[in-house]
Amino acid sequence: MVRIGVFDSGIGGLTVLAACRRLLPAVRFYYLGDNGHAPYGSRPREEIASLALRAMGRFARLGVDGAVIACNTVTAVCIGRLRAACGFPVIGMEPAVRPAALACKHVLVLATPRTAESGRLQALIARCRGCNFEVCALPHLAGAIEGALTRGERLTLSDHLPRGLYDGVVLGCTHYAFFREEIARFYGCKVFDGGEGTARRLKSVLKLGMDDHAKPPQTTVNPNICFNQNCKERGAKGVIFLGKSRKINESVYKTNICFRKI
Repeated sequence: MVRIGVFDSGIGGLTVLAACRRLLPAVRFYYLGDNGHAPYGSRPREEIASLALRAMGRFARLGVDGAVIACNTVTAVCIGRLRAACGFPVIGMEPAVRPAALACKHVLVLATPRTAESGRLQALIARCRGCNFEVCALPHLAGAIEGALTRGERLTLSDHLPRGLYDGVVLGCTHYAFFREEIARFYGCKVFDGGEGTARRLKSVLKLGMDDHAKPPQTTVNPNICFNQNCKERGAKGVIFLGKSRKINESVYKTNICFRKI
């Protein structure tokens, strides 16, 4: 059975996990959310890289066949370092600026500070001619969404979103996708995120036997080993939640309306 690790700073990656499961229902997924350090969007780059490398080490010990970085911030900051360090394919998460550029003329990109300032995002935008992009860094929205969905904290989206007239909005953080319908109503336009595109990229990598800069594995692991002591379904497909926040992430995944058809 194919085993794929999905990593995010917290609950945001659950939106990507859902897209991957819809496209690849026979795969076993391991979800690791680093909720204790969420959000990553304003943290120092070296700290983000260190936390992400630690997560990839966890996946390596599980013997995964690949990993999805379900976090735009981590992808923007250190995807190259992760690919160089891992002996399995590592799929990054990019804001969906290209699909937005194909359908729209004036697009707002909502992102965390680290993603907004990244060269990767600017390079993506530069390749999309004929469309005007406005990038807005939101330092607190990801954390507010994390708090609202895991701790019941009050969230008022309008306190975080800039005003303006656009014909498209790109969600450059996976946390934002929980409220894509509300954001679409706020701006009265189409909303784009990279979840489905990331799932399609994962499917392509697995089908073609390719990788995103993977190296030959350096260690031998037992592919049937499960390092989660509460896991009793070692041979089953579906999702196994890992880490200190596994119960929180599992609860959000099982109870949020976004995932009820998964």
